[in-house]
Amino acid sequence: MTYTCEDCGFLFRRAGAITVCPSCEKSRIRSATEEEAQRLQTLLEQEKTALLKENRPK
Repeated sequence: MTYTCEDCGFLFRRAGAITVCPSCEKSRIRSATEEEAQRLQTLLEQEKTALLKENRPK
């Protein structure tokens, strides 16, 4: 499930229950909207692409 923190705006995924934000450690978290979840997916895909390019033999 994808979550967002109401205090710091951190987007993250976790399986199971979550009680605090892993970034700011505050407890104002909620399920992410579809738009927020898509934004996180896009960021994760961009990071994966960057890592693959970085590790490609020259």
